[in-house]
Amino acid sequence: MQKDSEYIKSLRKYILAAAGIFFFMLMIGVLVSELNPASSGYLLEMMREAFSRITSLDPFGRMIEIFKNNVRNSLLALVLGAGLGIIPFIVAAANGLVLGMLTDFVSRQQGALFVLAAIIPHGIIEVPMVLISVGIGFRLGHVVYMLLSGARTDIKQEMIQGVWFYVRWVVPLLFVAAFIESYVTPLIAMRFAGL
Repeated sequence: MQKDSEYIKSLRKYILAAAGIFFFMLMIGVLVSELNPASSGYLLEMMREAFSRITSLDPFGRMIEIFKNNVRNSLLALVLGAGLGIIPFIVAAANGLVLGMLTDFVSRQQGALFVLAAIIPHGIIEVPMVLISVGIGFRLGHVVYMLLSGARTDIKQEMIQGVWFYVRWVVPLLFVAAFIESYVTPLIAMRFAGL
């Protein structure tokens, strides 16, 4: 098994691909919201409804639910990447699109500073962790493709290495992001509400 530092370096092109997809779709989301603000308003209401149970919880309960949701989704992106990277692609694209649409819509209502205050404190950790998970999923998909093409690869070792890195680094940092999102982000965002 590679050292963590070597492993993260070996993931570089996969993480860059994940980031490229995420940010491209984020821009598409902003464009969609600009052209059709009603679609973003509808999406915001759907999100509010879907997450109303979580937002009604006390900060500790919210933190646990956010953490569980992020761990589940990023682990699925990682493990299901073995299906030629299709699921990680969808995870990166969907997250970028939704974030772009909501960011644009909310910034027109609350202002850009509010949006930045509501995203950056936890997002600076959460988004890279999700993109690393997607990158690992892309790598697993690439290894499966090479295996199907006749190359000698060890998919089991790749899966073990990816999950091990995920457990050691991604999961703890997703916990930190969930803590910040539940306890710190609301305090910072409230300072910018309505500016």
